[in-house]
Amino acid sequence: MRDLGPPIVEIRNVEKRFGNVTVLKDVSLTVRTGEVVVIAGRSGSGKSTLLRCIDHLETIEGGSIHACGENMGYRQDSGGKRTLLGDRRTARQRRNMGMVFQSFNLFPHLNVLRNITLSPIRIMGEDRKTAEAHAHELLAKVGLPEKADAYPSQLSGGQQQRVAIARALAMRPQVMLFDEPTSALDPEMISEVLDVMIDLSRQGMTMIVVTHEMGFARAAADRVLMMADGMIVEEAPPEEFFTNPQSEHTKLFLSKIL
Repeated sequence: MRDLGPPIVEIRNVEKRFGNVTVLKDVSLTVRTGEVVVIAGRSGSGKSTLLRCIDHLETIEGGSIHACGENMGYRQDSGGKRTLLGDRRTARQRRNMGMVFQSFNLFPHLNVLRNITLSPIRIMGEDRKTAEAHAHELLAKVGLPEKADAYPSQLSGGQQQRVAIARALAMRPQVMLFDEPTSALDPEMISEVLDVMIDLSRQGMTMIVVTHEMGFARAAADRVLMMADGMIVEEAPPEEFFTNPQSEHTKLFLSKIL
């Protein structure tokens, strides 16, 4: 077991609805600093919605999400009444969270260096020289030191996703959120992205990862969670999760993907 720090993400009794459909039901989860948590489950189980709620890309109907010392997206008075924060305050909160999506979302008209430095310069106010030096360090970290001047159309899918990871890291987040980052990749490109993520975990980055890549879960996760019907139905260290699953949902899921 690795030594982990204090809680950095605390989710309490979260509920989320889309119209009449409840997609998150009383979800609670604590993630500690330096911990890698993998969330598994069938499509529609609420995994991606939970990630989006953590980053306040979706509002919640009940409960609370505290991340990096902030009540994400809301102000709560002493009587418990919640008020949505304004866009500017929410944007400041999101700086602590790096989000990597299924699609790469790189700006096609900007080269790799500009894709990575745009937000640090415009949002954080970094000077160009500092932002570019950091970008080159990150490109080396993700194994693409020679691609600073390339454009997204000149990169493979795996390379674009690694640039997307570098772009998220450029904001110096305390927590990284990954929403099925390899699902849009050809099989031969998946390992190059997972290798970068494993390196990040070894460097102590706090990570919450939605993925079907159970090899990554075995190699890098401190805990694996199973979601079903908008709830966390099982959580355990990887060895226990894979060798002695307790939930029928987990047993069925593993039987189909392993």
